[in-house]
Amino acid sequence: IFIIFFEISCKSNSIPDELTPGSPEFNGKELFNRMACNACHSEDGSLKLGPTIKGQFGKEIRHTDGSVTIIDEEYIRESIHEPLKYIVEHYTPIMPSYRPILKDEDVENIIAYIKALK
Repeated sequence: IFIIFFEISCKSNSIPDELTPGSPEFNGKELFNRMACNACHSEDGSLKLGPTIKGQFGKEIRHTDGSVTIIDEEYIRESIHEPLKYIVEHYTPIMPSYRPILKDEDVENIIAYIKALK
């Protein structure tokens, strides 16, 4: 009698399995979780209070005013510092500004993490 075990994994490749400790991406993931960004923004494409960050870098995003913007480093930086400047379609404007809380390096690390999510 042969018993064959198959491991079925639902894990996607969207979140890098191993980010190098100390790298901007690693530090960004740590900050993303420590600052509870993951309470509103998913890392796996699931629906939450805010838009997912999975695979969004470089894509277009539509706002409630009808404008469309490319999600790039400047857009993410502005969204963290001035979250009410652009309200993403189908979402409520509830995010606070992190300008007084996060240093520039922190924001750059979060951007690096978002860019790493494919």
